[in-house]
Amino acid sequence: MKMIWTMIRPESVQPVITELDNAGICGMTRIKGTGFSRDLGVTPGNIQNPEIPKEILMLVVPDAEVAKAVMLIRTAAKSGPKNIAEGGMIDYGNIFVTYVEESFPIRTAGKTGGILKI
Repeated sequence: MKMIWTMIRPESVQPVITELDNAGICGMTRIKGTGFSRDLGVTPGNIQNPEIPKEILMLVVPDAEVAKAVMLIRTAAKSGPKNIAEGGMIDYGNIFVTYVEESFPIRTAGKTGGILKI
């Protein structure tokens, strides 16, 4: 099992969720946040704001579904508004994939032996 963390622009979240759901990949956590990177945030008028609104999606998928999920996230996240001068929107976001060693259901207080039932 792998955990996929994706940090994307708020306008990209619904297209990503829709694509994952259409592919049968569902069950995720959505977290609102902010971040900053090379583009140094947004500049409304003369005010520089180094923080960029972000949303974080966290989902756990079987190893065999990771490549498909990453491809769907990348495609859907890039479908938002484009900055033509840059060939796309600055800072679409990032995707991180990590191992899930074990999972523990809270309701039954048991251990799934490292296999999360989806």
